[in-house]
Amino acid sequence: MTIMISDLPYDLVSEILARVPSKSLAKLQTTCKRWYALFKDPKFVKMNNNLRKASKEVMFLIDYRVYSISVNRFHNSFRDTCIEYASIEFTGKLTRLEDSKEVKLSRIFHCNGLILCCMEDFESLVVWNPCTGETMSIKPKSFYQWNDSYAFGCGNSESSCPNYKILRCSSYYCKNSEQRIFNCEIYDFSSDSWRVLAGVTWRIHCSDNVVSLKGNAYWIHFDREAGHNVLLSFNFTTEVFVSMTLPDQSDYRHLGISVVREERLAVLHHNIGTSLTEMNVWLSNKIDEAKEVSWSKFLVVSFDNFKYPSYVKEITFWVDDEDKVVVTCIRDRDNYDYVYIVGERLHKQVFGKSWIWPCLLSYVPSLNHIPKAKKEETL
Repeated sequence: MTIMISDLPYDLVSEILARVPSKSLAKLQTTCKRWYALFKDPKFVKMNNNLRKASKEVMFLIDYRVYSISVNRFHNSFRDTCIEYASIEFTGKLTRLEDSKEVKLSRIFHCNGLILCCMEDFESLVVWNPCTGETMSIKPKSFYQWNDSYAFGCGNSESSCPNYKILRCSSYYCKNSEQRIFNCEIYDFSSDSWRVLAGVTWRIHCSDNVVSLKGNAYWIHFDREAGHNVLLSFNFTTEVFVSMTLPDQSDYRHLGISVVREERLAVLHHNIGTSLTEMNVWLSNKIDEAKEVSWSKFLVVSFDNFKYPSYVKEITFWVDDEDKVVVTCIRDRDNYDYVYIVGERLHKQVFGKSWIWPCLLSYVPSLNHIPKAKKEETL
């Protein structure tokens, strides 16, 4: 007797499907009503996030478009010498938001499978799940500005229904007081509204690199009082900023931050100037609530073997912790962009040209749904 999957108990079907990668499940959601309802169940989505293997996805934002890319690495032996090669392949264009064929994005932020998108005109925000295609527009309290700084995270990130939030930091010049006014706001998806976050003394700038890990936001931020860079964190549950130490307080002037598989933070730093010697990449071991973070050195790359921009304005990067490879996107002081693939015995420049708003982003596909505001019941 042939047993169909539809004959299996519901719990067993859930257990089997929860181990399937999220991108594959998204293609199956229209198979039948039973599976469609299952994939919408927050408990199943959480199970899928926990049981499926986190894939190594990379987003690349260039010229207002988002692409998925893959990093290829292979070896070739010649006369007892192992030669390593690497390349980047564009595997698809991801910018297909609902009702918008020619949408242009200036910045993107990732949290638990959802992407916060800033539009080119700086007048609108859209939250997007590339895996399911779901989108939602976020209306401003008054208006957005080009120099707004954003962070995307969630409170109760371990819950089956995480409370997603957006932190917006803005500033404007007040003619009456002749001072620059700084303002922080929180957008809460559960209420579909913005509210002012009072008592903030940190001055977040749009140039600060920011990532999301375990629902919290992390920046590389220059602390003027301390006189050096710090790891600044924002807890979206308690809505409090916390300053943490970076892996090395030596004379490193330019730093980048990234996330590895939604499990650890990565920090890349190197000297700035004409005497570049090496690039250092560190991975966090653990982050606790005691304002401490421990680090381990992941990769050291010498600049003796390849040319590297002497002066760097901006840097984003992606880490492949299995192959021990780092892909960096660097903008020099002449606004020229370079993309490198580097490893212990690998130094490859794959691109060198001028783009608009280039950015590499680590992304883990998920079935997480964009939460909608709860409607109040009327008696």
